[in-house]
Amino acid sequence: MADSVDLAHRLLAPRIAYLIGTKDQTGTANLIPVSNLTSVSTKPQQVAIAVLKQWRTYENLLTADGFTVTVPTIEQLDSVWKLGARYSKYPVVDPVEKLASCGLELDRDASPYGPVVPSGIGSLSCRLVTRIDLNGDHGITVGEVEQVWFNSEYLTAEGKPKGVVHPLMQQTGNLFTTSTEPVVAIEYY
Repeated sequence: MADSVDLAHRLLAPRIAYLIGTKDQTGTANLIPVSNLTSVSTKPQQVAIAVLKQWRTYENLLTADGFTVTVPTIEQLDSVWKLGARYSKYPVVDPVEKLASCGLELDRDASPYGPVVPSGIGSLSCRLVTRIDLNGDHGITVGEVEQVWFNSEYLTAEGKPKGVVHPLMQQTGNLFTTSTEPVVAIEYY
């Protein structure tokens, strides 16, 4: 086959570009976009994230008690891209300066594990359950959801969309997209 196996992950796109919040051992907060996240259990609610081992967030997750997840909107693309400084080449990489200059309002008190973005679609606070190293370039962290916040601008108290919701989705690199109008599948009886 002429197609490179190194690009296989691109077939799994688009993926939501979640914002992962962490704190280091000194309490310094960090927030980065990560599209490698999935639900791995619904009873209890658990999510797994895969973070590149060379990132500060990976180092934070080695000692952290948990992490946060925010679902940003397509309108927040510029700010999210700034938070992805290693890819975007945004010139500010120090976490304190990066968070201050990204343009997003942050809630640093919603979770003890890291900041969340209250203007996003919603967010999670997750207690760390396990770390997995499969000897690849990413480390896997599984967290159990302790709290969930649904932004009432976008979601009902049950987490159902109030209208069209446009999550920020990464196709590849700096190419992003979002959802279109929702389509309801018919139920077969």
